[in-house]
Amino acid sequence: MSERTVARMRPRGCDAADGEIGGGGVGFAVMNRLLAVCATLLLPLAATPVAAQDMPNIIPVLASAELAKGENRFLFSLTDPSGALLASPDVEVHLEFYDSDADPEAVVFESDSRFIWAIEDLRGLYAADIEFPNAGRWGTRFDATFPDGTVETVRVDYDVWEETSTPPIGSAAPLIDTPTADDVDGDLSRISSDPVPDERFYELSILDAIEADQPAVIAFVTPAFCQTATCGPTIEKVKEVAASHPTDVNFVHVEPYLMWVKDGSLQPMLSDEGWLQSAPWTERYGLRTEPYVIVLDADGLVRAKFEGVITIAELEDALWEATQPL
Repeated sequence: MSERTVARMRPRGCDAADGEIGGGGVGFAVMNRLLAVCATLLLPLAATPVAAQDMPNIIPVLASAELAKGENRFLFSLTDPSGALLASPDVEVHLEFYDSDADPEAVVFESDSRFIWAIEDLRGLYAADIEFPNAGRWGTRFDATFPDGTVETVRVDYDVWEETSTPPIGSAAPLIDTPTADDVDGDLSRISSDPVPDERFYELSILDAIEADQPAVIAFVTPAFCQTATCGPTIEKVKEVAASHPTDVNFVHVEPYLMWVKDGSLQPMLSDEGWLQSAPWTERYGLRTEPYVIVLDADGLVRAKFEGVITIAELEDALWEATQPL
């Protein structure tokens, strides 16, 4: 086994309202192939080499819209310098985390990552469940082991915030009314872009589900107008889990964007500039990207949050955790 590349990376490029994110040399084509454009805070990062070569052989792409003090689902993918995706089930990635403000060379904690298919057998990314002990400037070293035993290594530095825009784990879920089947006389095509909607997902509003005294799954997903190409697979996984919980869990699907029926079909209500507009419930929950799935316990407390892709095992584990004391 040989270690071929060691490089230090730092964010640069397009700026977001709440932090610095990287445009670098990878380009928006890579971001579109992964999850979304720069607005969803995928972070292809520009290299500052510390090894002999000018550019590392792997480029990390951070796919988490926000990283904050406490528990995080750390999402990322890998590309080569040309932007071709390298993430796959047979490429293992180990992570080392550094508090760059305190000591940029000391490993604070480490974690293995797991590969997740974003679109089955087509493309995916990695996830790791981690916990940042404090906010500030952090760094991650990515050690990617390829099937031939080659190890490619890069390090990325980025900002970790004091708190998230979405409801923290353990906090009360925001109370807000959302459209249900009753509001449209059972015509789900007026409130859902899912071509095969599960009627059960539209029986309750978010408010109803919070007040129902049992766990709930809230899916902010737009299958027909998804900006990340992962909404369809996400809602199908939620449906599969729902089938295993016919009475003990409530499920709610809401479109994350403002919608209206136009020319006989459900369409996004665009701004004067032609942009998609967040729905009130999306704003209330502080979501910056979609799809997004939130798991609540019977007391209406947020117990898990899943940005982007999700696996059936992750959602089942979260529902089990939602039945346990905090």
